[in-house]
Amino acid sequence: MKRKLFWIVTLVLIVACLVASCKTGASWTNQKEDERGSSADILKANGSEKYIVFAALDDSGDLIASGDESATAAYAVVGYTGLVSELVVPSSYASRPVTKILAAYPYASYKCFMNGASYTGEDARLQNNVVVTSIAFGGNVVYVGAGVCAGMTSLTSVYFGHVQAGVTLGSNAFAACPLLGNESITYKAA
Repeated sequence: MKRKLFWIVTLVLIVACLVASCKTGASWTNQKEDERGSSADILKANGSEKYIVFAALDDSGDLIASGDESATAAYAVVGYTGLVSELVVPSSYASRPVTKILAAYPYASYKCFMNGASYTGEDARLQNNVVVTSIAFGGNVVYVGAGVCAGMTSLTSVYFGHVQAGVTLGSNAFAACPLLGNESITYKAA
């Protein structure tokens, strides 16, 4: 019995040593750029939307104050609390178009929402976000405010679902984004 136990223990030790020392043969390679999917594919799978902070806009495109009960005509994105690196801003939220990207802090001052609920939480500005590497703006976004996306040090690409002539960028909208060059900002073809 002792001899049988000795051989079982020895066999287990040998197998453990073999498993610990073997190489898997797996190798990592970059996916070819033409196989990565288009910006349209990214827009379809939006894992970041539930972390986006939206603020209501009135008919003139101004932010609606938190106590104001006027009708919401559109929405603006005013923050992002997630860790998904590919931020996808939808074309609409709550059946209204998302037309602007703005700074609207403190959030308690405005009619803000995140994932369908009122939002008055912590600072979630896009400015100085170090997680986001790419942003795809939906086809209704026509304005990005001054300095709103400044200091996003990991940002490498920006896609607009709208033609360039229809998009207004405020001063320094993407300032201090060292990995983002002009050729990294693309617009939907006319």
